[in-house]
Amino acid sequence: MWKLIRSPRAPENRRTGSVTSPNVRKPDQTLAIPVLDASLGLMALGSQLRTYRHKRDFASTPEPGPKLEVVPPPAHAGWRFCVQEHHASRLHYDLRLEIDDVLKSWAVPKGPSLDPDVRRLAMATEDHPLEYLTFEGTIPEGNYGAGEVIVWDLGDYEILGDTPALRQWERGHIKFRLQGKKLKGEFALTYMPPRPSARAESSAKPVENAWLLTKKRDDAAQFGDRAEDHPGSVLRRRGRPAPARASLHLVAAQHNDPPLRPMLATLATKPFRDPQWLFELKWDGIRAFAHCQNGRVRLISRSNHDLTRQYPELNSFPEPLDAVLDGEIVALDADGKPSFHRLQRRMNLTGKAEIARMAEQVPVVYYGFDLLRLGSKDLTARPLVERKEELAAVAWSGPWRYSDHVVGNGTGLFELARQRGLEGIVAKRADSPYEAGRSKLWLKFKLQLRQDVVIVGYTDPQGSRSSFGALLLAVYDAAARRFEYIGKVGTGFDTATRAELLQRLRPAENAEVAGLEAAPRRFHAVMPEVVAEVKFAEWTPAGHLRAPVFLGVRADKAPEECLREVPRA
Repeated sequence: MWKLIRSPRAPENRRTGSVTSPNVRKPDQTLAIPVLDASLGLMALGSQLRTYRHKRDFASTPEPGPKLEVVPPPAHAGWRFCVQEHHASRLHYDLRLEIDDVLKSWAVPKGPSLDPDVRRLAMATEDHPLEYLTFEGTIPEGNYGAGEVIVWDLGDYEILGDTPALRQWERGHIKFRLQGKKLKGEFALTYMPPRPSARAESSAKPVENAWLLTKKRDDAAQFGDRAEDHPGSVLRRRGRPAPARASLHLVAAQHNDPPLRPMLATLATKPFRDPQWLFELKWDGIRAFAHCQNGRVRLISRSNHDLTRQYPELNSFPEPLDAVLDGEIVALDADGKPSFHRLQRRMNLTGKAEIARMAEQVPVVYYGFDLLRLGSKDLTARPLVERKEELAAVAWSGPWRYSDHVVGNGTGLFELARQRGLEGIVAKRADSPYEAGRSKLWLKFKLQLRQDVVIVGYTDPQGSRSSFGALLLAVYDAAARRFEYIGKVGTGFDTATRAELLQRLRPAENAEVAGLEAAPRRFHAVMPEVVAEVKFAEWTPAGHLRAPVFLGVRADKAPEECLREVPRA
């Protein structure tokens, strides 16, 4: 019989709190060896996985308890690794490398990427037992890490260089080559030691377990790659349905439709008249694709998040339609006007009862403005005017509404939007195909300037304010691949919003943002992951926002989508 021998104990590592062992298995040694007495292994296991045991009640969680069971050896020379997609309070991906007879583990919030230009934050977590390599299941509410876990990737890896894996880990720089189902090629994990930030408050708690995961430039590199581009478990048989999710998360669309990217309008300044253009009202809501089949609907956001559970009133279509729609989820006020402020109350809810209650209090509607597929026909290459003719023929009723247009008269519709107090209008070339990404064939005209921003810090409250004083804002510079400071916003919040925002913000060791010399002298740096929308008067000559007002959090957008919007003349 083959069992695991685990190495004797050694002191805790002061960087992660994990226990290390001086015994390092050579690359050509196999892990599975005959054992007559497992007592040493049991002793090492009990201490090396102490934190793992302490955090879990194995009577109420399906997670494996550390025990000396047979675990298959690697298929190739080297060690095993896995990546688990974990739908906990926040979706993240857990990278686990077999080192020193346990799984050294890192939580990667945005998931690993094959793009060598991408750097992923990886937060070191407690060691896991080797039995965790193939764990899939749902951790019940009330347990540590509650939520669904799937094995997103699995395979073998080898350490690069002559320094053993454990020694590289202790030094804070691990170089390795993955051979998985999804991840392949050379990677590196680099520890980021806490450093006092010259910009942040001295009271800010330093991040002591932060690493960076990077992909090396090799034959396996894929620029633009994202974890969500490779959905699903590598263990489930093809055709077996995945379990229902309990929260917002990245998913592939149903009905064999590939993940979609929206066509986006370019900001412009002067509305115009032209018979070759269609003009629509701009809806102040959340962009979403509606995947309809046999009367059932699945809602997918522009960033490929599943919104279906959030909006139960949109879970069915009035007729058994088989199509993919593009449109906007909108909450209307008492005057029938779109209100993003009201829509905020429907966003980020997770409890079934809470979602149902808010659906009664703040019902939403869906305005469909494009048709990408009808039955088996892909319509994206057809002219917009033809797609809208097909779209208008759909049986619209209840919360499902057709977003109509006018032909040619953009100035008139813009004036009407001004009179009604709406956000603005969108102009679209009548002959435009549907093409993913920002396009000059679609233009948007806003009655007030707005900007999607990333929150990168906050100041302490002053006077009667609570939670924080102002939020420090940035946009993403795609050319430089970094965030750029554009000012701060201190108005537009009520007390409840301030408290909720402060709970969302996670402290960062320092703020890696360009232009912070113009920021307040003392502030708290936060992770650049929460996206918000502000309105403002104008851009200053220094490139900052003048008189910004906070409008709300944009959970449907990613930080890298927050590009500086300057109107096109």
